[in-house]
Amino acid sequence: MIITEIKQLQLMCEEVKTVKEGEEIGAQLLKELTESTNGIGLAANQIGINKRVCVINVKEPLVLINPRISEQSKEQFMFAEGCLSFPGKHIRTGRYVEVTVEADNHKGKLKFSADSEDINDAFECACVQHEIDHLDGITMFDRAMVAQPHQAPEKIGRNDKVTITDGKETKELKWKKAQPLVESGDWEMAPA
Repeated sequence: MIITEIKQLQLMCEEVKTVKEGEEIGAQLLKELTESTNGIGLAANQIGINKRVCVINVKEPLVLINPRISEQSKEQFMFAEGCLSFPGKHIRTGRYVEVTVEADNHKGKLKFSADSEDINDAFECACVQHEIDHLDGITMFDRAMVAQPHQAPEKIGRNDKVTITDGKETKELKWKKAQPLVESGDWEMAPA
């Protein structure tokens, strides 16, 4: 059963003592994940086990035992995330474009990058960050990218052209058409 109580999910997980213990937890997680209809990742604390083990299954099943992000890019990308612990909720988050992960059950470093033609690379990169966050007691709500309403300078006239962005797309519109989009919080004024 998937844990939905946010207070339980905010607890920091303990490291597993052995790779064998981690593999056993990983097998449980993969079984639970395959029984879900739309999940691509799962952390041990989401099924009531307070240990640092998570799985992701985007391109292929991957078990991570005592994982830690050892390197990350400066750049971030916005990603619409869901979570098995919060069914029906979707949050736009900020995730690093590239991360390097080390785990006790993998020799060397695992690199994940969203900077690719393959959309699955972005899913995998965001998912590994999401699941490691779970192990650190961080939920997707803690990573939410909240657009700040922008107050346009009074000097902009209704027919003056402005540039707005939603983080993925940029548009140049007359202020009278851009204003409702900016005030909705989905769009913001693009930097000059």
